[in-house]
This record gives sequence, C-alpha cells and structure tokens, in this order.
Amino acid sequence: MRGALLVGSVGLALHLVLPQIPGLERSLRLVAGTSHALVGAAFLAELLSELCYAELLRRSVGVIFTAGSSPSVRRLGRWFMLRLTVTGYGAAHVLPGGGATAAAVTYGALRRKGYDPESVGLALAAVSVLVYGALGMLFSGSLIYMLLDGDLGPVSTAASIFFFALTLSVTIVAYAAYRRPTFARNVAGKGVRLTGRLLGDEGLGRRARMWSARLISRLGEEIRAARRGLAARPTEAPKLAALALSYWAFDALCLILMFDALGVGADPFVLLVAYGVATTIAALPLTPGGIGVFEVTMLATLALLGVGSEAAIPILGYRLFNFWLPIPLAAVFYPTLRRTGRDRDCAS
Repeated sequence: MRGALLVGSVGLALHLVLPQIPGLERSLRLVAGTSHALVGAAFLAELLSELCYAELLRRSVGVIFTAGSSPSVRRLGRWFMLRLTVTGYGAAHVLPGGGATAAAVTYGALRRKGYDPESVGLALAAVSVLVYGALGMLFSGSLIYMLLDGDLGPVSTAASIFFFALTLSVTIVAYAAYRRPTFARNVAGKGVRLTGRLLGDEGLGRRARMWSARLISRLGEEIRAARRGLAARPTEAPKLAALALSYWAFDALCLILMFDALGVGADPFVLLVAYGVATTIAALPLTPGGIGVFEVTMLATLALLGVGSEAAIPILGYRLFNFWLPIPLAAVFYPTLRRTGRDRDCAS
C-alpha cells in the first residue's frame, strides 16, 4: 500500500508539473491536436514489445527445460507468458526493486507450475542477460553519439566515458564467465572469501563458500545443458537475440509515435539516443519502475540534443502505456497465475 501511494503521488506530481514546463496553453493545444490513429499505433507498438519479452521468456524456458533434467516438461503457452510478463511489469512499477521484483513474480509463477528452482533461475538469468545486454548496446551507442556530437560539457563527457568503459568491462567479464565457467567459479570463490574476511566471521565464510560452490556447480551443469540445447537448435540463439532487440525497439517506437501523434518535432534518431540513456538510468532500482528518473533524464538529454521543453507532453503520453497501463492489468492477471499445475497453461 505504501508503494502504491508513493508511485501514485509521484505520478500525479509528474503529470501535473511537467505540462507546465512548455506552458499550459501550449500543452492543451498539443493534446487537442493529437492523432488518435498514431496513439493507437503507439499502443500497438507497446503491446508488441510486451509480446516480444513474453516470447523471449517462453523460448528461454523451453530451451532450459528441454535441454536439462526435465525433458518431459511441456512448454507454457503464449497467453500465460504474456499475463506473466505484464504482471511482473505491474509489480515492478509499484514495488521497490525494479527488475528484481518482476523476476520474483516470474520465479514464483513458474515454480507453482512445477519447475525446479535452479532451472527457473537459469532461465531468468538468460533472459536478463539478453535483455540488458541489448539495452547495454543501445546505451553504448547513445553515449558514443553524444560524445561525437560534442554538445556535452567536461563533466558530462567524463561521466559518459566512465559509463561507456564500465559497460564494456561488464560485457567482457560476463562473456568470459560464460565461455570459461572455471574462471567464474574462481572469481566467485575469491569474492566469498574476501567477504568473509571483511565480516570477520570464519564460520559464515565457510558456509558461504560451500553454498556458492554447490550453486556454481549446479549452474554450470545447467549452462552446459542449455548450450547443448542451443547447439541442437542452431537457429534458436539468433531468434532469442532478435526478440531481445525487438523488445526495446518496439518500446522505443511507442515513444517515437507519441511524439508524432502530438505533433512535437524531434528527430527519431535523437529520440532513440535519449531513450537509450534514460531507460538505462531508469533501470537502476532508485524508484519503482524508474518513475521520475526516466522523465527527468529524458527531458534533460533531449534538451542537450536540442529538443524543446514541449517534449514533456509526449513523454508523459508514452509513460501512460509503458508505465501505468501494466499496473491495473497486473491486478487482474495476478490471481490467474496462482493456479498450480501445467495443463491449462501449456501450449497445445
């Protein structure tokens, strides 16, 4: 309840204050001249984005469980995965934790369907790597464009270079861990030992090392099984990557269409650059669903790139579809996910 009140209060403030930036009269003219066909197209783009994520999750779960220790498990249907995706989004937009909250909802729903916890965790990790890897590519491209554009000040330039280097380093480490599981196990072991020393509790450190060794060993087995599954279906990996990219592409298309619908002039490429920066920063678990963080970052980035203050109106319009719509839908869908068993929700 506190989370809902917080989100509602911040959202009300944003939707009341931001339209004042370009002036109330100008805002009303923009809203009055809205193209309903383009608004409908923006809604369709956001729906396609959700469908891409749901299909990515469905295929990832299918690869893990087909290749793993449960070959008899049937793949869940698209309608169930779409409800699960929307419910996770709605929960993440109200409760703190961001993507972790959505992952918890997804984990609980899949566990109720009878799937084992290690494989569910690996499937969710695979989806997160693909989705946030695609976002990292978009973010890196946005930073490179802003650096080459030359409109940033010294502090912003230094921050952009730092974040670009950090993104590149995380990508290299993640790829190395995937290619060399022994490397990941050694790094994790050293991290656990260092944590034990810092905490000054040898018993806790010893238990943590044993737990991490079991976990990494189990995950290593599941990763090898997933790699065998992908090797047996060589076309599956490109499909998963395409779904991850399409998830962000359709979401960005919703934003671009809202600008066109309201008649606010902005280069689509500039909007894509600002979207990459704002979405990445909003993904940090500072506020539920990045509310307030996305809007302010998007406006600031667009201002740096030469877009006027009237951008506040289409940004709020986009957030109606991207942020607010999943919340009531999640309240409707969540009870339907609590059924146990697989038969009713499996693909035919």
